[in-house]
Amino acid sequence: MHLAAHETETLAELGQKITTIAQSLYDGLVLEAPEVTLQACDDIFSNAPNSRLYFVQSGQVYCRFAGKPTLMFSRGDILGLTRMLSLPGGTYYCDESVVLQPCDRDTLINYVCSEQSLQKLWSYFLVAQLSWLQQALAQEIRKEFQPSAGFLRYSAGETIIRQGDEADLVYSLIDGSADAVCDGVTVGEVRSDEIFGALAVFTGQKRIASIVARTDCTVLTVKKDEFIELVEHQPHICIGLIEEMAEKIKLLNSQLASCTA
Repeated sequence: MHLAAHETETLAELGQKITTIAQSLYDGLVLEAPEVTLQACDDIFSNAPNSRLYFVQSGQVYCRFAGKPTLMFSRGDILGLTRMLSLPGGTYYCDESVVLQPCDRDTLINYVCSEQSLQKLWSYFLVAQLSWLQQALAQEIRKEFQPSAGFLRYSAGETIIRQGDEADLVYSLIDGSADAVCDGVTVGEVRSDEIFGALAVFTGQKRIASIVARTDCTVLTVKKDEFIELVEHQPHICIGLIEEMAEKIKLLNSQLASCTA
């Protein structure tokens, strides 16, 4: 069992272990139903009863969820386990010839329950598969919320953000330093490792100040929508932003107090 897309080495190793356990499970299972050879098929279980399972003998079978190819099965894998409990599952299909061994649900369960060693092996199989699915889900979630960030280089004196522009990106200063300039007056400083440009993203306002590189700068950019989505799933990011905004407000208040003194 594998992800249809790229998977980590650990996930691939666990998937191979699950396949090995499955093969050990049905090595002694005697099945009377003949093997089935299918060519390209959009839904392998379209005419099968809910109690039907398949062992993959050769070829590759895919499973799609919500129209997205998600899982890939090969020799030794069991298809249709969610059907055993009438649980919702994806659609199993193949793009080219596959050989499947039909198996009835009750036949498999009776076989597994016939010996304590098989019961233990079945438990290992279910726990390993659960672990694999959890890791696969975590991997896909990380991909989904991985910002398509980009690195930009600015020379000293170049404008990174221009006052009055639409706020479509959030920035993080990886290296260097920059000044915040409003109406030609320097009103603040951006330091290394600081996130900037996020306030306008959250408020929907245009840029209230320009950010000008004081030295050569390396900047990481993240798109507005992706940054908001990232914050929703990793709210701890907001803590740093709030601390930085509070520090800026404190600095502005001090500047204001000195001007009115």
